[in-house]
Amino acid sequence: MPKIDHDTKDRILAAAEKVFHANGFKGARTSLIAEEAGISRTMMHYYFNSKEELFQEVLKRSVGVVLEHAQGVLNQPRNLKEMVNGLIDLLCDVCALKPGLPTFVVNIFNESPEIAYFMAMGQSDELPKVLDRLLEEAKQQGTVQSDITGEHLMLHIYGLCSMAYLAHNYIKAKEKRSDEAMTAFLEERRVQIKSFVWHALGNQGM
Repeated sequence: MPKIDHDTKDRILAAAEKVFHANGFKGARTSLIAEEAGISRTMMHYYFNSKEELFQEVLKRSVGVVLEHAQGVLNQPRNLKEMVNGLIDLLCDVCALKPGLPTFVVNIFNESPEIAYFMAMGQSDELPKVLDRLLEEAKQQGTVQSDITGEHLMLHIYGLCSMAYLAHNYIKAKEKRSDEAMTAFLEERRVQIKSFVWHALGNQGM
């Protein structure tokens, strides 16, 4: 049996991530993944027995990077302002690193509700509870007037951070932005999202 080449395996995973992120599970073809990785389909199947196995590995890597960094944010003592800014920075950084991730997640929800269900059941999401506590502390201090729940705040932040990546091609084409201009726009979005969220909570400025 040939020896496993970890560089080749990583190349396959990088190619699979790109193809799955762009096309979802149903739209992705193993031949396209092999072509993107620069190997034959036979070689690819030596490393991964099936498209399903490869998809599960990409799912683990894609969602895992968000969960890993989110846990780091949760583990740091923060007030509400620091937590909101930290979450926005985290999501913007992850989307910049993996711009196809928001589309990938939406495709999972639309194409494979059973996978979305197991994703939800397999995680203990502490973030809404942490945000509830920080919101209550901020209200007691008079820095926030909103009655929003932690869950709603979390979903607002997720939506605001991911939308520009879901509509990336449209936003870029509509204003005839260059790659550099689009990168600058996405960085500007980060600042705008922080300001918008904090104003919506009933405060002035971040």
